[in-house]
Amino acid sequence: MYIDSHTHLDFFNENIEKAIEDINKNKILTLANSMDIESYEKNKIYAKKSKYIIPTFGIHPWKASEFNGNLSKLIPYIEESKLIGEIGLDFFWIEDKSTYKKQREVFKFILKESIKRNKVITLHTKGAEEEVYNALINYNYNKVIIHWYSGDIKILNKLISLGCYFTISVDIGYSNTTEEILNKIPLNKLLVETDGPTALEWVKGEYGYPSIIKDVVCKIAKIKNISEKSLEFIIEENYKRLLMLG
Repeated sequence: MYIDSHTHLDFFNENIEKAIEDINKNKILTLANSMDIESYEKNKIYAKKSKYIIPTFGIHPWKASEFNGNLSKLIPYIEESKLIGEIGLDFFWIEDKSTYKKQREVFKFILKESIKRNKVITLHTKGAEEEVYNALINYNYNKVIIHWYSGDIKILNKLISLGCYFTISVDIGYSNTTEEILNKIPLNKLLVETDGPTALEWVKGEYGYPSIIKDVVCKIAKIKNISEKSLEFIIEENYKRLLMLG
């Protein structure tokens, strides 16, 4: 079975039915990460149309500054969601430093409440890799998926030593940095992702439907010099092991 460990189904907008059809046809187990409460509710609706879709609740760092409610109101969503994501910090794409305080507040709250409930958590780390690592060290917690890591190799090594899992995304084959990171990640901690339709557009100008996950697996298998079936099995076992932790 193919497993897409990080995507944003709400980004498909008017193409969502075609995307769900693609998921069902190719039997792609899909972790539908959320940007906010609204997208989480959409993901729950999509999940009713496919047994392969798992909606996960999170407040993305790009949306954190827009959340004005009492953070305790997020607890029922955290409790309900099988996994948590996407949460984290972004000090790279978000240049407005006035949002950083709110980012940290939302991230630390959801992280803490998720850890209390032993949830597997998908983390966004762009430009804040060391701070996210320090937060995990503070709780001695590694039941996490580091989404599309692209930061400092020294921090990557620390996250690997902590025992985190990592996704490789659609830029594999186009990015030397991603290939270097892939070669650092232990095979037993490797997962793959598509990050919705817009990630492939960003990489090579093509709209990415869910089945593009097959190309990600194919390219990784060639780099690792193993068969696609072997890699598919390894990723599935990694995912099962991670869920057993959470």
